[in-house]
Amino acid sequence: MATTSISKSVAVPRKRVRGLVITIQALSNAKIPVGAGAFYALFVALVVGLLYPAMTKLNLDAYLTSNAVAGLLGAKLQHASDFSSLIALELYSSIYVLLFGGLVAYIAGGALPATIENGTLDLALSRPVSRTRYYLETWLSVLLAGIILSLLTVFAVWLSTLFVQNANVSWQWLIIAQAIEFAFFFVAAGLGMLFGSFINASRAAGGAAVGILGLAYLMNTLGALSDKLTWMENIQPFYYTQGVQALAVHDFTWWYPWVLVIAGLVCGIAGLVVFNRRDLPTV
Repeated sequence: MATTSISKSVAVPRKRVRGLVITIQALSNAKIPVGAGAFYALFVALVVGLLYPAMTKLNLDAYLTSNAVAGLLGAKLQHASDFSSLIALELYSSIYVLLFGGLVAYIAGGALPATIENGTLDLALSRPVSRTRYYLETWLSVLLAGIILSLLTVFAVWLSTLFVQNANVSWQWLIIAQAIEFAFFFVAAGLGMLFGSFINASRAAGGAAVGILGLAYLMNTLGALSDKLTWMENIQPFYYTQGVQALAVHDFTWWYPWVLVIAGLVCGIAGLVVFNRRDLPTV
């Protein structure tokens, strides 16, 4: 008997999306800390908006404009009773820059070591993916996390103004203040990537980056207390983060944010060099 064969057309498999896969995965891994930071910004902004009528009845100028508090907040204002000044002190002072910047630094510090711990780095580098591309896409994911935090913080400020009559917030200066804070995020991201390039434990790398920022905040606070310690202010990033001045008094030194950007680039590029030259552990 003659047999006939029926040819079936096999569907061509769909190609996987290759663009920024590492970035998307790394950003997905950081969704919990990013969400926590966004919730905190929203919570603080809403509290200020809801309690602002009661705050106006208190004499906060004598407290918030003192030298001791100025050292802690990283800014000294002549008046701190209007809504713009209060929201600036709550979301753009040194304490909150340390909080949000520390969050970005922790994400950046743990991004690379986490892939070493779970073995995904070996799988990625076994494909035609260079170390440089892997590092840069991971760095990009941290910067995107900082952009998301920045946008959600601006949204939180806008939401809080709905509860305040005549908030008089300058949106142009709010964007400038948030851009200054993002410049600090850039430093935090570069610092975290530098520690993550040679530390294998994610918590250790993230904690080390946060510890350096904590030390810088301490230097910023001590430098504001005495004229003999002003050198401590000039060598750390908080001194160049003038988000409070930008939003509250509509003034800042234009080249200060570029110092932060350059410092972040130096840290990030140094981390890239270390990551390319080191021997990666096998899992």
